[in-house]
Amino acid sequence: MIFSRARRSVWGRSYGQLPIKSDYRVHDAAFEIIKHVAGSTRSLKVLDIATGTGAFAQRLADNFPAWDLQINDFERQALIVNSRRHCIDLNGDFSQSFDEDGYDLIVALEIIEHLENAWHFLRQIRKLVRKDGYLLLSTPNGDSTLDRLTYLFEGHPFYFGERGYTNSAGHITHVPDWLLKKIAASSGYSRIELSGAVDTSPLIGLGTVLKLWLTIPFARFYMRNRNDRSINIYLCK
Repeated sequence: MIFSRARRSVWGRSYGQLPIKSDYRVHDAAFEIIKHVAGSTRSLKVLDIATGTGAFAQRLADNFPAWDLQINDFERQALIVNSRRHCIDLNGDFSQSFDEDGYDLIVALEIIEHLENAWHFLRQIRKLVRKDGYLLLSTPNGDSTLDRLTYLFEGHPFYFGERGYTNSAGHITHVPDWLLKKIAASSGYSRIELSGAVDTSPLIGLGTVLKLWLTIPFARFYMRNRNDRSINIYLCK
């Protein structure tokens, strides 16, 4: 029972009246990164490129009211008000559909894994980020011990497969840490930092714990870069 309660606790949260459509800890960590990097900047042009209900965008608007905040609401589910709204499909050549003068910060939380082509997505965003601007991006981490164990028993990382596709509204593109950094570098980002993460502990049920106890003693000597990151958060410039 305790494992089940812990697992449910990371999803189903809200910011005010706006439901958070991901692990709420991603929003918390992303906000702290933005506050650290740009919190003292009075004038900033920001695009939340896959806003969902608008929970994270509303958080930015509440804390940084002087910023020029825009959202992309392709699925038309955003509940946030008083922000300029776009409705652009991110699987196409979308860079020309946003403001030509670009943005100081683009936020892309939990979207790249839903898209058909991660390479194309990051190249398009690079065209929109101003000189000295940032991209803040998050995506599930398929390199964790939990993900490797899930792959061993089910044939896919934890957030993927048919169950992940259904429960996570269409996870189709797995972008592990090494590949994300390769794609970002090839797309013109000179600085790609793993700036934050949320851990896997609330996601591990009793059955998984038993499998870990049985498997890790034999596999730990052969697993490279073993970690407990559930979702990676990157700052790219």
